[in-house]
Amino acid sequence: MSLEEELLSPIARIRYPDAKTFKGFVEVLSKLLDEARFTITESGLKVAGMDPARVAYIEVMMPREAFLEYEIEEGRESADMGLNLKALGEAIEGKKGTPIEFRIAPEKVLIAVEGTVSKRFLLPNFEVSTEEIESITIDHDVTATVLSDTVAKAINDIGAVSDIMEIEADEDNIVFKSQRETGSKVSLKLTRDTSALIDLNVRTPSKAAFDISYLKNVIKLAHIADTVDVKFSTEKPLELNFKSPDGSTIRYIVAPSAST
Repeated sequence: MSLEEELLSPIARIRYPDAKTFKGFVEVLSKLLDEARFTITESGLKVAGMDPARVAYIEVMMPREAFLEYEIEEGRESADMGLNLKALGEAIEGKKGTPIEFRIAPEKVLIAVEGTVSKRFLLPNFEVSTEEIESITIDHDVTATVLSDTVAKAINDIGAVSDIMEIEADEDNIVFKSQRETGSKVSLKLTRDTSALIDLNVRTPSKAAFDISYLKNVIKLAHIADTVDVKFSTEKPLELNFKSPDGSTIRYIVAPSAST
């Protein structure tokens, strides 16, 4: 019996154009979650969750238009795909531009990766117990659009010398720096004249500090999105918004560190 025959009657089928990009989303999710529920609706795919320590929240939304093919059973409002993220990440292989297809049945998910060698994986589709979290809305005093590579470099450089990254901004500058009194220090200052700073809106000058280990989780997204919106206020959560060329968006929210 083939894997397709074992699947029985699929309730949804989606085909994404780039397995490598999809794997990047999965790898970022797996930094916070062991398993996730991917919800497929008429408008697109969504997955969201919060880490066990309740420090970070991630939300990935992929519009229907981002997929090569997108089918959901007639009369069905949504289809869920509950997967172990480690197993999913191991199943997804392929060079950039290699399509990946998901066929979803109530109890199983068939993953097909095309390429020189076509691969098929059949994973259990299980009920993922997730806390229902309403869409998080935060009123930020600072919003800066920065090149993703620049933010990734700041996180890497600061992470080499400190466990905490401070971000502060005024009307003309945004600064990423390590938080330590002695020893090696790192500071990256972007002014309005800096090419890496695309836009800066400051309602109130702000300063906050965040655990660098949680920020390292999203460095891979620099390869998916050219820019990132950095949003924060004094002693409030940091929000990083990434948007890929296909319209997919990633919201990543991190609570401020107690070491402010």
